[in-house]
Amino acid sequence: MSKKIQKPKPLKPVYLIYGDKKMIDDALARLKKRLSAQLDLDFNFDQFNGLQSTAQEIIQAANTLPFMSEKRLVIVKEVDKLPKDEISKLAGYAENPSPTTCLVLVAESIDKASKLYKAVEKNGEVAEYKLGGSPLAWIKNQFAERGKIVSDNVARHLIHMVGSDLQRLSLEIEKVSLFHDSERIIDPLDIEPIITKSVEISVFDLVDSIGERNIAKAIEILDGLLLQKESPIGILNLISRHFRLVLRVKIWTEKGHDNKYLVEHLTGEGGKKLPYFVVAKYKEQSRNFSTSELKRAFEYLLKADISLKSSLQPPDAILTDLIIELAS
Repeated sequence: MSKKIQKPKPLKPVYLIYGDKKMIDDALARLKKRLSAQLDLDFNFDQFNGLQSTAQEIIQAANTLPFMSEKRLVIVKEVDKLPKDEISKLAGYAENPSPTTCLVLVAESIDKASKLYKAVEKNGEVAEYKLGGSPLAWIKNQFAERGKIVSDNVARHLIHMVGSDLQRLSLEIEKVSLFHDSERIIDPLDIEPIITKSVEISVFDLVDSIGERNIAKAIEILDGLLLQKESPIGILNLISRHFRLVLRVKIWTEKGHDNKYLVEHLTGEGGKKLPYFVVAKYKEQSRNFSTSELKRAFEYLLKADISLKSSLQPPDAILTDLIIELAS
């Protein structure tokens, strides 16, 4: 008995996708690859940006008939950056979209109560791109797309070295895959020599060592960061930001807030929510310090900041003194 071949779902006339930039870029690349086999994108593709385009230009392109094809593709990035009245015009189009166009509206975030969201939900499809509980499956899938097999342990090891940023993870996965081009199975030892720990992950390790009162290890990590030619001010800023998040978690935990609350409210750079496993790491580190110790840490950080900007003392000596004060 032959297996039934599952056909791809028919395209909707309008999509609204929002969330993680890297995952969205991957989705758009897959869509363009799929459509390139069905239509001539040289004549049937337009791309706009909400910072530079108007709703009229976008709607005009969406209402243009395809040339020698059944469909045409129109992508609008940063649609959430359009003025409100322009977004309302797009919502009007989404109420009655052209059946011969696939319009893809891309946003970082979107109000689910907005007219645009409701119109696309009714006549097309809305999708949020975000990591679930863990990025392990995403990492394994990225390796699989490159013909490689990795275990959960390899994926965890990669996260430990690189961090949770999908753009950085994708670049490192590509690097590992190219380096081990002739090998199908990738082991943890295969990635060690190729990948350099991200600065953020090194700061996690640094704060771990401070919390453990392991001054020698903390200074060793600091020396490693300086050898990577990282800016002393940049390192100090990362340590300060890290301690701010640890203190925030400490205070919320003492107030009785659960893990769900922490994941929902703890944000990193640019106000983006942090993956649950990163939040869990901050919570784990918060147990190594009392609230008073964390608050006192900012006195040391401020003193180091002033010294780096005004003192003749070498930056590495200033940061070393800071580590000793934080870990004592």
